Amino acid sequence: MVGMSSCTNCDGRQWHLTSIVAACRYEGVGGELIKRFKYGRDRTLAPVLGDLLIKALSDHRIAGKKFDAIVPVPLHPLREREREFNQSALLAARLGRDLKVPVKDLLHRTRDTAPQAGLDRVGRMKNLEGAFEVSKMTCEGHCVLLVDDVTTTGATLDACAAVLREAGVAEVFAMVVARD
Repeated sequence: MVGMSSCTNCDGRQWHLTSIVAACRYEGVGGELIKRFKYGRDRTLAPVLGDLLIKALSDHRIAGKKFDAIVPVPLHPLREREREFNQSALLAARLGRDLKVPVKDLLHRTRDTAPQAGLDRVGRMKNLEGAFEVSKMTCEGHCVLLVDDVTTTGATLDACAAVLREAGVAEVFAMVVARD
C-alpha cells in the first residue's frame, strides 16, 4: 500500500486503498471514547472524535489532497437499526463540513456480516467477501475519502475500496479515528 510502512499485515497483500490514516491508537482515552461512542451509543462524542480526524488531515499522506466525495463505511440496515446510528456517517459528516466536500453514500452492505472483532486477518477478509456494493450513483474518475471509526487489519476498508475501484473510482484514501 502506498504511504504505509511495512508490517506483517501488509506484507504480500494486494491493496485497493492508496493509504490509511489513523488519528490515534485504539487504546487509552482514545479507545475508551470510541467504545462509548460506538457501543455505548453516545452520539455526543461524534464532534470530539471528528475533531481528531480533522487534526489528522495534516498527515503527509493526505495533506492538501482534493477529494470529490467523502464516503462513510456502511452498516447493514439491521445493525444500524440496532445501534440507532452509523458512527462512520457521523464522522464523515464532520469531515465533510470542515473540508466542504459532499458526503455520499456510495456503498451499501449486501449482507449482515459477523462482527469483525475477534476474527484474525484471514477470517476478517473471508467475512467481508461480497459484503459491499456500490450504489447506482456514478463515481468514475473520482478521488474519495473513505471514513470509519477503527481499523485493525484494514480488511473492511480495503473491501470497500475494492468495489469502489471496480466501479471506476481512481483513488481511495481512508481515514479512521483509531487503529488497533
